[in-house]
Amino acid sequence: MSFNIRQSHVKEADPANNWSERKEACLEMLQTRNPDIVGFQEAQFKGQWSYLRDTLAATYGSVGIGRDNGTDKGETSGFLYKTSIFTLLDSGTFWVSETPDVPSTSFDEKYNRSLTWGLFKVNKTGKRFFYFNTHLGLTWKSQKEGVEMIIRKMREINPNGLPLIFSGDLNTSPDSPAFDPLRAIMTDTREVAPKTDHLPTYNAWGNRDKERVIDFIWITPDIKCLEYHTDTAPYGGHDLISDHYPISALLAF
Repeated sequence: MSFNIRQSHVKEADPANNWSERKEACLEMLQTRNPDIVGFQEAQFKGQWSYLRDTLAATYGSVGIGRDNGTDKGETSGFLYKTSIFTLLDSGTFWVSETPDVPSTSFDEKYNRSLTWGLFKVNKTGKRFFYFNTHLGLTWKSQKEGVEMIIRKMREINPNGLPLIFSGDLNTSPDSPAFDPLRAIMTDTREVAPKTDHLPTYNAWGNRDKERVIDFIWITPDIKCLEYHTDTAPYGGHDLISDHYPISALLAF
């Protein structure tokens, strides 16, 4: 699952959309959908990430740091994973910038953008795979150069070409030329799943004129997608639990 949870530092026009009012609904969604791995975008390290990480700690392990200082400040591109299903072998975070080893911004982008990754082993089979999760910038340059930079890091971190899953809010449409290098090595699960949908993933808090598809789960050719799903269901009395819908993919090696 990939889920832009909508950061908590904004005072929403409708108070019902403030994090304090919908955090239990987000938790209900996660407990109901029960993903094996879920990557987040916009989760503030303090308050949002810590709440979900700590509340779900009995079931999920976690990897995530604050993008503003590399520890606990700002948003995280972290993820939760079921410890009953996976063993985490290695993990890390880099910044989608010209200086990826330190908190930083580049490519005409206003905010720090980070990517958090993990190397996993499936407990039952020993099969290993990588999971990458990020939140790309808003400018064309940050999307184009960000994708190119991420692909270079994929090759550096995964030199043996293990199966790789890449999720995130990429802030541009599926047909964007920024994805051309990515399409050469990976597939958009939304486009190949036998059971799928093409619903907007950004709901703009119900503003139909601004709805778009900007959230993705990509896979390498050694992974099959059996189902793709945009979850538009209500939870906890909220028709919308974020300004993005959670998206999920059922995958098989």
